[in-house]
Amino acid sequence: MKTGQYGWGWHSENKSTFTDKPILLDLGLVKLNLSKNMYSSPLDFASDVRLVFENAMLYNPKTDEVHGMAHQLLSYFEMLFRPIQAKLPTNQRVNEFSAVYEFD
Repeated sequence: MKTGQYGWGWHSENKSTFTDKPILLDLGLVKLNLSKNMYSSPLDFASDVRLVFENAMLYNPKTDEVHGMAHQLLSYFEMLFRPIQAKLPTNQRVNEFSAVYEFD
């Protein structure tokens, strides 16, 4: 996701894309956390990935291409994560993303 024609929007150097919360989160940090086994469950990982895309949509107008790309990538992530979530114990599952959030 961080390479190719639209990869510029997902690097930490593009600070305007992400939240100004105390911990700046981008896909690079998610990847680092994953490589260091910092996530205690797949849901923790998914939560961070969602936050990256949610912040991109929240802090960029709907007319901005970053907002549109974030929406598409979040939908794609949810599609890929669905089989993983289905394998989790029932008490660890979360509601379907599209039923919880509305960015359009």
